Amino acid sequence: MITIAVQNSGKAGGRIMDSLKTCFFGGYDKLDTLKYIDTITSEIYMLESAIEKKKNGDNFVIPGETGQRKLKGSALGGFAKPDVDSYICALLGKAAELREKLCS
Repeated sequence: MITIAVQNSGKAGGRIMDSLKTCFFGGYDKLDTLKYIDTITSEIYMLESAIEKKKNGDNFVIPGETGQRKLKGSALGGFAKPDVDSYICALLGKAAELREKLCS
């Protein structure tokens, strides 16, 4: 099992997930998965920063939307697909929630 550090703030949805299971055969490519998670997490941090700037009356930029994409598969030793799918869905949901809050 690989542990993924997630900031569990109450501001935008709270706890999402803190670990992804690995499997011996199949699953998603680990590097591709971690890069995608990093991209979505960066978007979330940028959205949180923009919301804070908006509250303070400062200029802010709305970051581009990451969106869903297909992850590479792995023949051996990837991340378990159900865990990854659930985690990415939760991250994208949090990003959408923050984007909506920022644009309202």
